[in-house]
Amino acid sequence: MRCSRCGHEAAKHDKFCAECGKFLRDAFIDHRLLNALVSMRDGNHRNARRELERLTQAEPDHVLANHLLGSVYFHQGTLDQAVERYRKALAKAPNFVLCAYDLGVAWYHRGNLPEAMRAFRKCLEIDPHFNAAHYRIAITLFHAGDLEAALEHFERCTVLTPEYLMARYHIGVIRERMGELDTAAREFQRSIDEGVEEVSSLFHLAGIRKAQGDEAESRKLLERARQFGRSGVS
Repeated sequence: MRCSRCGHEAAKHDKFCAECGKFLRDAFIDHRLLNALVSMRDGNHRNARRELERLTQAEPDHVLANHLLGSVYFHQGTLDQAVERYRKALAKAPNFVLCAYDLGVAWYHRGNLPEAMRAFRKCLEIDPHFNAAHYRIAITLFHAGDLEAALEHFERCTVLTPEYLMARYHIGVIRERMGELDTAAREFQRSIDEGVEEVSSLFHLAGIRKAQGDEAESRKLLERARQFGRSGVS
């Protein structure tokens, strides 16, 4: 890195020039980072973006700033820019598991399922117990139609985090599609009891009861679903 004032060749991590004293790096890095974090917490993504873009201009390889800027871009819907920032952060910190996960989510919303899977599997290489990655892999496999592989990861979620009830709801959906109605019914009932995807679970359970010949119970569940839906309308 060369000083723009006197031309002195400085070491990569020098903050100021040893010859003329000019700051070689942004003197307000920590201040900008804190401002960005506060702005993100308050939902002011425009200000966070401004601070982080200034910071990354001064410090292009700043891992946390690139990761946070990627998250700002993601929330603003500029997914290609989010991916670019996440990948830049990971290039410097390849074991940054949260960044790998966020990269996978960005790729998923971008519609690139192979890259999303690659990122989520990278999470599990870094931390085999990173439950959110198991869930995302399962969701990706589910939408790709690989139900057996998706089921394996959803069940892994429930082992690592038993209270991960959304995984149980999806297990119910897969078991229903596989024709395992009693098992599916138990999963949907648990989702209903815990208030997770309640309307969807009621409709699924109603369909199962109808298939099992219990028309009265099916109608009762459908009516509960309708009442629940009406109660949510203001």
